[in-house]
Amino acid sequence: MLQNCLFPLTRPSRLSGKTRSTIVLAAPLLVVLCLGFSQNAHADYKAGYLAYKAGNFRNAQQEWQDAASTDPRAAYALGLLYYRGKLGGEDYENAAKWFSVAARANHPNALYYMGLLYLNGWGVNYDQFKATDFLKRAFIANGKNADAAFLLGEQYMHGRGAMQNYVDAAHYYLKAAQAGLPAGQYMIGAMYERGWGVDPDLAEAYYWLRLSALKPINTPPGTELEADPGKAIAQLEQKLRPEEIRHVEDRLGTAIR
Repeated sequence: MLQNCLFPLTRPSRLSGKTRSTIVLAAPLLVVLCLGFSQNAHADYKAGYLAYKAGNFRNAQQEWQDAASTDPRAAYALGLLYYRGKLGGEDYENAAKWFSVAARANHPNALYYMGLLYLNGWGVNYDQFKATDFLKRAFIANGKNADAAFLLGEQYMHGRGAMQNYVDAAHYYLKAAQAGLPAGQYMIGAMYERGWGVDPDLAEAYYWLRLSALKPINTPPGTELEADPGKAIAQLEQKLRPEEIRHVEDRLGTAIR
C-alpha cells in the first residue's frame, strides 16, 4: 500500500541569507505527519504522486491543484514543486501560496516552510515575527522537527522575531540536539560551556560537542553559521579531569567507535 506520507522535508544545499550567527553552526530529514482525508482526495493525491515519481511534474501539478482545496497534502506537495523549482525554476511566491493553504489546515511541514520563507523573505515579505510564529506552530505540530527547534533557538538567541531569551534559546537547542541535529548539539554544548540559559556544566558541554563532531554540521536553508567543534573539544579537554572525559566516552558508547 502506498504510504500516506510521501514528501519528507529535505534540506537544499547551503544557502546564504539574512540569518547569521557568529557563535556557531548548523541541519536531518524530518518526518511528515499526515491527516486522514476522503477517498476521492486520496485518489487525486496518489495520481499526482505517481506522476511526480515518473518525472511528469506538469501532470503532478494538475492533479494536486485539483485536489488542493480539500487535501492539505496536495497543497503542500504543490508548494514543494514550486519551492524545488520542478516547474522551471524556483518560484517562492507560488510556493508560499500553496504552503499557506496547507498551513491553514495545520500541515506540520507546510507550517515549517512558511516559517522558513518568512525567515528569509522568500516569496513573502521578510518578517521575523511571523517566522517565529510559524516555526513554533510547526514544532508543536511535530515535536521531532529538529530544524524548526534549532531555528527557534536561533530566534531567541539573537532576539529575532522574539525577545532575546537565553533560557528559551537553550530549551529549543536542546530539543534539536535530542532529535539528533548536530547544529543543535553544538549550540547546546556552547550554552553549557558558557552557562547561557542553563547552569554551566563543562562535562555536559563536552558530551554534546563530542556528539556534534560525529557528523557534518549543516544549517537550514538561508542560514549561515560557523562551527569548529574540534577546537571547542580540545579546549574543554584541558579543563576536564580524566575521569570526566571517560564518563562522557561511556555515555557516547559505540557512537564514537
